[in-house]
Amino acid sequence: MKQPFMEKLKIKHWSMILCCLMLFNLTVLAQDAKTISGVVNDATGETLVGVAVVNKTMGEGTSTSINGSFSIKAGTNDLIQFSYMGYATLDYVVNQQTNIRIIMKEDAQNLDEVLVVGYSAVKKSSITGAIVPVNMGDMEKRHVATISQALQGQVAGIQITQSTGAPGDDISMLIRGVGTIGSNDPLYIIDGIPSRNMSFLNPNDIASISVLKDASSAAIYGSRASAGVVLITTKEGETGKGKLEVNYYYGLHNAVNLPKMLNANQYMDVVEKSWNNAGRDGTNPYTADKSRTDLANTNWLDELFTTGYSQAIQATASGSSPQGLNYFLSAGYISQNGIVVYDNDKYERFTLRTNLNTKVLNRLTVGTNLQLTYSIQDKFNSQGDEPGIIRHALLRPPVLSVYKDPSDPTYRANDPFTDLPFYKHNNRDGGWESSKYEWTSNPIALAYFIDDKRSKYSTFGNIYGEYEFLSDRSLKFKSNLGIDLNFYHNKAFNINFGDDDGGGLAIDKGTGGKNRPTSLNEERSQALTVTWNNTLSYVKTLGDHSINAVAGSEFITNYESGIGASRQRFDYTTDTYRYLDLGNSSIAGSLWNSGLASEWALMSLFASATYVYQNKYM
Repeated sequence: MKQPFMEKLKIKHWSMILCCLMLFNLTVLAQDAKTISGVVNDATGETLVGVAVVNKTMGEGTSTSINGSFSIKAGTNDLIQFSYMGYATLDYVVNQQTNIRIIMKEDAQNLDEVLVVGYSAVKKSSITGAIVPVNMGDMEKRHVATISQALQGQVAGIQITQSTGAPGDDISMLIRGVGTIGSNDPLYIIDGIPSRNMSFLNPNDIASISVLKDASSAAIYGSRASAGVVLITTKEGETGKGKLEVNYYYGLHNAVNLPKMLNANQYMDVVEKSWNNAGRDGTNPYTADKSRTDLANTNWLDELFTTGYSQAIQATASGSSPQGLNYFLSAGYISQNGIVVYDNDKYERFTLRTNLNTKVLNRLTVGTNLQLTYSIQDKFNSQGDEPGIIRHALLRPPVLSVYKDPSDPTYRANDPFTDLPFYKHNNRDGGWESSKYEWTSNPIALAYFIDDKRSKYSTFGNIYGEYEFLSDRSLKFKSNLGIDLNFYHNKAFNINFGDDDGGGLAIDKGTGGKNRPTSLNEERSQALTVTWNNTLSYVKTLGDHSINAVAGSEFITNYESGIGASRQRFDYTTDTYRYLDLGNSSIAGSLWNSGLASEWALMSLFASATYVYQNKYM
């Protein structure tokens, strides 16, 4: 046990140097941050409402109000970007001024850009709703595992949060705030097919993203779009010579802005004063303990955190064949190792994508998009009491050491850590008297023994055909059949560790090793969603008149099922014995079984039409 511990000390030495440098940088930024206010106008002096204002340096954003004003936090030399549909994007570097006026110029080329909206594509100049296209150039510069992370700070008004920060944890997105009806999660549409999330996608495979923020722009999706819509289009092959690209990325991660912890002397002073201030009777036990020589001086945050790393490799091949087959093939791998010791918080994801399309006939195009994804997450809870590993690192007294002394009679080579919470003895009233110091879990032991693996396999794709009618091909019919298939497997093996002494409830006293039986929880589930939509669209421009209309139908069916079970009191803890049938099923309260299934279907009809006169009136 000694040699690995010394190696970690070397790593931590350099990690803390890097952490201190990053903390210094963050402190300087925080001191320099100020509120920048101003107004955005066009070239004629009219105020612009709803301009996206994003601090690209800090990753924060807002939008202009009804009078064109805005207010945003920024530091000197920060880059603030202003973007608005139909206008050229403007970058502003913060100087000493805190009140500014921004003048944006119209961009005719930008207005001609086509965006995917609902079940059709329209020019930017014809859009009246709150539709925000994402700058893909900026997103590709950010080396992140998921699209949600790449979107952070890219779209004004959208809240993207991650509850724990653990590798692979899901990220929540709020487009229209918190509602009282239905889910607050937005509807994700990927290549015309709805999906429950977008975490399985490789960010490098994305061609465009549009966010439908208001009710008018998302109305065609009905009540499913009550929380907003995220439209995603993946990359396709282009006509021309084949192209092969390979990219590799490696990065390091450290915990920053950590609270300053008390050392042993400071802690003893505080608990001594706490006893005196509480007005308790008798001799203060902490006064005598201050002279003890066996108390440690442990910084639990330093012991818990280490340097994490992430790496990603991406290979793509795209182009077209002599026969007219456009292809885009990609394979990706990403690995994230967390910042907690013993490397039991990590995430891996493998992705494989094929996008193919070709003209079978002069007017008929067929294509298919298919992605296979496999991910596995080693996870532990960073909040709460069980195991609440970071919480325990913040609360555990510094006078306790990480490891037991080998001379301790309770020392075991396979469990060298100081104890989990234990209790001294049974009081007369039947309760259990807690130790003065050992009242939180050893977070290093939790990090070492936790074994909670969560894997997911998903297949997402579609096959489509599109036929163009009329001589000018203004009338099109498209049929799109998609599948979203997911398999989940969660397996958590909770090893019996800590001292044998225990207390607590009579049925299972304490959390000591003797009374905390080893257990296994295992769950398996699957979910299948099949979507079939058919659309008839008409796009025509005659002089000053433009018409864009679409009508269609969509049928969705979903089936989900799952099973779960738990067993306790395993005689052996090696990998060979970590199966449900090897647990003890004869003791009451040591097992549970569960199962569930659900099925639903949705049939919808929809239509939308836009008339534009002289590119001005709609």
